[in-house]
Amino acid sequence: MAGASKDVYVVIVAGGTGTRLWPLSRKKRPKQFLNIFDDKSFILQVYQRTQKIVKPDHVFIVAPENYSEYIKQYLPEFPLTNFMGEPVKKGTTAAYGYTATYIKQLDPDAVLHIIAADDFIVDEAKYANALSHAAKLVEEKDSLVIYGVKPADPNTGYGYVQVLLPSKAENGLVESYLVKSFHEKPDLATAQGYLQSGDYFWHVFGFTVSIGKLLSLIDQFDPPTGAVLKEIEADMKLPSRLEAPRLAEHYEKLVESDIDTKVLEKSNLATYMVRLEDSWSDVGTWDHVYNLKEKDTAGNVIVGDKGKVLAVEVSGSIVIPGGKPIALVGVKNLVVVDAGDIMLICDKTKAQDVKKLINLLKEKKLDQYL
Repeated sequence: MAGASKDVYVVIVAGGTGTRLWPLSRKKRPKQFLNIFDDKSFILQVYQRTQKIVKPDHVFIVAPENYSEYIKQYLPEFPLTNFMGEPVKKGTTAAYGYTATYIKQLDPDAVLHIIAADDFIVDEAKYANALSHAAKLVEEKDSLVIYGVKPADPNTGYGYVQVLLPSKAENGLVESYLVKSFHEKPDLATAQGYLQSGDYFWHVFGFTVSIGKLLSLIDQFDPPTGAVLKEIEADMKLPSRLEAPRLAEHYEKLVESDIDTKVLEKSNLATYMVRLEDSWSDVGTWDHVYNLKEKDTAGNVIVGDKGKVLAVEVSGSIVIPGGKPIALVGVKNLVVVDAGDIMLICDKTKAQDVKKLINLLKEKKLDQYL
């Protein structure tokens, strides 16, 4: 594409609740604001990572309006003028569309990286190169670019993307492919087949796209949402946001919509995938945390005060003590998490099922533990 490179912005999507990292991830402090790996929260690490990719004032965060209090507490360096607070959750189409509509007023030709607030990355330079290449592909191909990781195992917790292996291109150390098809979270047998075939990748949250392309795709495949976004745009008076009551009126008209299934996967737009480094993780469950942390000689991981864990013949477990000591004897492959007011004990292989406890707490109206 001829002409100067377009300005690139990052949109950090921070509205999740991280229920599978319960009981530490709670309404009072969702996962992305936890600091499980060091003294920095997930969102702080992601925010600092973006500073190597775009200009500091080109980073936006979208999340429910009440998350602004979390941002103030756990990410004080972030300018709240770039916080896109939603009055209510109406799905990713609305969240991304609202944010894109605002940035469009600042820079109608911008390219957006839409990324998660809790990605774990080891090689940050390689990650920055991958996103820079994604932006280049968007400009050169007028396309959508998604992110993928080569599967390390037949994981049933991720969606998968199938690529055309002959389309492989390498730019420096960054691999990219044309996308053939998208696949929802599979059962184990299907995931094993994906792994053996060699042309499937884990579908990582997020994508890179131009603002114009994103909004036109929403108009085409989700016209009701597109119409509301146009109303929001007509009401915008930069540099200020819409008044909260007025924005809430617009959001009341929206029907919840997931942009992946409602818009992106229905598009016949040529879609590319850039491969992220293999160390990537969404740290979605406690077994993911275990896999990423350093182990002792018995294969145990202790997060926090090791002096509060008394272990005899314990192996392959992750233990996170709270205010009181935890004593364990003759057990293996456990997750033990003390959140102070409630404790989780589960088989590490069942870590995906922690989310079921959230449903149980809701059924029993034990909202104080959510």
